Amino acid sequence: MFREQKDDRLKRICRIGIVAIVILSLKFVPSGYFAVYPGPVTNLASMVDVSEHPPGDSSFYMVYVMAKDASVLDCIVAAFSRTIALWPKEQVLGGMTPEEYKNKNVDLMAESQQIAASTALRAQNIDVSEQGTFPVSVSIHAGEIQGPSAGLAFALEIFNRTGVDLLQGRRIACTGVLLADGSIQGVGGVAQKTIACEKEGIDIFVVPKVNYDEALRFARSVQIIGVSTFEEAVRALVQDTVP
Repeated sequence: MFREQKDDRLKRICRIGIVAIVILSLKFVPSGYFAVYPGPVTNLASMVDVSEHPPGDSSFYMVYVMAKDASVLDCIVAAFSRTIALWPKEQVLGGMTPEEYKNKNVDLMAESQQIAASTALRAQNIDVSEQGTFPVSVSIHAGEIQGPSAGLAFALEIFNRTGVDLLQGRRIACTGVLLADGSIQGVGGVAQKTIACEKEGIDIFVVPKVNYDEALRFARSVQIIGVSTFEEAVRALVQDTVP
């Protein structure tokens, strides 16, 4: 009898061990997806420099997502997680190699900075040449951050430095691709960005209007404002109403 009980315990231990090995092995099996997580919420005070216009008591925040190659185990975890999204790698890369995709996003970040500066300065009636040279020196130090989705945040920070105080003591984060005509395009990862803003204690999160409903689904205490143009974003923050 005791021997049978011992054998049963050994069998249970073996079964548990086998299951554990199978589960752990899934961590090394590629899935063809990127796992996307909430990223940092970054204050722009030290990232944006505008000559003769230092940052005030507060600055805007940019927010971005973190992504990694997802294993099969990551996909299983994501299926039960509110904070993790799965993006098909083929759809994200669009036929590019990872290196080509990275280089493209480096270029898009540089372009978004130029558009942000010209849009913000023109909105303040500061002359900007057709060649894109500015009478006010503007530089943005984004480090390793890539892509165009911080364009709206950069523009609002520059506008805030050179004119009216849009913040009024509020903690405001933004995301959105700003185009040269002042319109704002949608971005990915808004759910994860909203979650990050909640954790950071952000008061207002400004998003592209096309992403408004998604952000609202994941918002708890943060106020969501959806906008379609830069002018609309400025007006909404001045009035503190959703357009």
